[in-house]
Amino acid sequence: MRNVLFAAALTAVSGSALAAAPLQPEQATYTVTRDGKAIGTATYALAANADGTWTLRSETRGTGGMAKLLGLDVREDSTFTLRDASLQGQHYDYKQDAAIKSKRRAIGFDWNSRQAHVRDNGKDFRYALVDNAIDRSTVAVALGLALADGATSATLPVAVRDRVEMQQYAVRGKSAITVPAGKFDATEIDRIDAPGKVMKSWYAHGLLPVRVEQPQHDGKAIVLERK
Repeated sequence: MRNVLFAAALTAVSGSALAAAPLQPEQATYTVTRDGKAIGTATYALAANADGTWTLRSETRGTGGMAKLLGLDVREDSTFTLRDASLQGQHYDYKQDAAIKSKRRAIGFDWNSRQAHVRDNGKDFRYALVDNAIDRSTVAVALGLALADGATSATLPVAVRDRVEMQQYAVRGKSAITVPAGKFDATEIDRIDAPGKVMKSWYAHGLLPVRVEQPQHDGKAIVLERK
């Protein structure tokens, strides 16, 4: 019944309306588990830059299981602007270092030419941008802003490897959840446009989630919980 009530009340929100709530600096640390087993720690920091842009910086380090054995170290930097109540990507940089495999991806958002310039593991891609396109890491902030503004759904243009994905999210309701940081009355918002890729996030305060669940190709899930 709860989901039916929320579905009836859905209010579609485009990228241009997501940032009615102001950005605020924020930091969060998470435990990372896979299939219920601890594999790492993740830290996130949202901060303003001197030039008026904002950066969300994260680092995930393997501390258990294969992640520790392989020396997993993942870093993401997402720089974006808040203009005319819109989030707009400026630059994205992803680095994954591990003993057997490393990955790199960089996205430059050229708004003058309205082109995305992507360098992905040595391969180059270019494609047209749409208004208010952001990268996949900035999605966390965009959803936090949408919920702070009272939205119950959101459509986000997300620049990926070779295109812009129009990702759709919907609020599923509120519930009490317990994470290492404590017990929260949290709002769940799920991605709904990609079967098999149903990322779930729970927000309780601030612009960063208290819990995130990301399904993997093998049917298991990576879970981040705030501590």
